[in-house]
Amino acid sequence: MMKILMTSIGRRVQLIKYLKKSCIVIGADAGDMAPAINFVDEFYRVPRISDKKYVNSLIAICKSEDVDMLIPLHEYEFYKLCNNRSKFGEVGTILLLSSRGILDVCQNKINTYNFFVENDIKAPRTYSKDEIDFLLDHNSKLLRFPLVVKPVSGMGSAGVYKVNSLKELRFFIDYVENPLVQEYVEGREYTVDVLCDLKGMPVSIVPRERLEIRDGEVSKSRTVFNKKIIKETYRLMECLANLKKDKNISAIGPFTVQCRIDKNGSIKFIEINPRFGGGVPLTFEAGVDYGKYFDMMAAGKKVQSIIGKFKEMTMLRYDEAVFIDSGE
Repeated sequence: MMKILMTSIGRRVQLIKYLKKSCIVIGADAGDMAPAINFVDEFYRVPRISDKKYVNSLIAICKSEDVDMLIPLHEYEFYKLCNNRSKFGEVGTILLLSSRGILDVCQNKINTYNFFVENDIKAPRTYSKDEIDFLLDHNSKLLRFPLVVKPVSGMGSAGVYKVNSLKELRFFIDYVENPLVQEYVEGREYTVDVLCDLKGMPVSIVPRERLEIRDGEVSKSRTVFNKKIIKETYRLMECLANLKKDKNISAIGPFTVQCRIDKNGSIKFIEINPRFGGGVPLTFEAGVDYGKYFDMMAAGKKVQSIIGKFKEMTMLRYDEAVFIDSGE
C-alpha cells in the first residue's frame, strides 16, 4: 500500500479512517493532544508551521518513511510547502498541492472574485476595503443589504459576519482584519468536492447541499446529482487549469468549491479552496475512493474520470470522544 503523510491532522478522524482503507496514513501535528493521533498508522510530532524547522521535519519524515504523497490540510502552510516542492520531490514524495499561481487565486478572495469576473463565472458582487470605504463616504445608497463581511484570506467560517445595516457594516469592516464585503446570496448553499489528477484534469465532482452548519463546519449534508452544478464547476476548474501566467501553473488534488443557487435558479460561485472540505467523508461514502486515485497518481497510472458516478445520500454528523488513561 502507498504511504500518505498528512499534516495538521487535528480532528480529521473521518477523513483518516476513509483513506486508511486504501493507504497507510502517517499523521503529523504540532500538538500531542490531537484526537486524530489515535487513528493514524504512525504519528510524528513536528514543530509549528511558523517554525523554521517545520519543512525540514516533514522532509525527514518523508525520507525515513518512504512517503509517496504529502497532503497538507491547513491553509496556513500551503505557501511554505509549495515553495519547497522540489525538496520533497528529491526524496521521492509527491506534494499534492496546487501551484503558487493557483494558490494566489484561491487564497485571496479578492483574487478569486477577479478570476470569476475575468472568466464570466457568476459570483456575488465583491468589494475591497477601499471600495467600501469610498462608497460609505460618498454614495452609501448604492449598497444593498444584507451583505457579508469576511477576511480576504480566511479558512472556513471564521470571521464571517452577515450585516443588515450601515451601522453593522461600519463596525465589522473595522472589526475583521483585512476584510472584504460581499453581496449576500439568498438560496441553497452547496459545497462541491472536486478531485483533480496530477495534470489538472477533474476526476470527480460531487455537489453536497449544506443542510446544517455548526461552529462553521457542516453537520448535516447530502450529495445531490445536480447536472448544472457539475457542469459549471467543471468549466470553473477548466478556467483555473488554463491560467497561463507561467508554465508551472497546475490545479491538482482536492478542492472544495462553494456556491449558492439563488431564487432565480442561477448558480453563483463564492469561494475556491485547494484542500479537503470538512464534509468530504460524505463524498467518500457516496462512492468516490480518493485513496484509490491517490495510489494511481503516485504510480503514474492514467486516472479515468468518474464525474457523475456517485450515490445520493445524507450525512448526519455527531461528536465522539477519545478516552486516554492518564494514570494516577
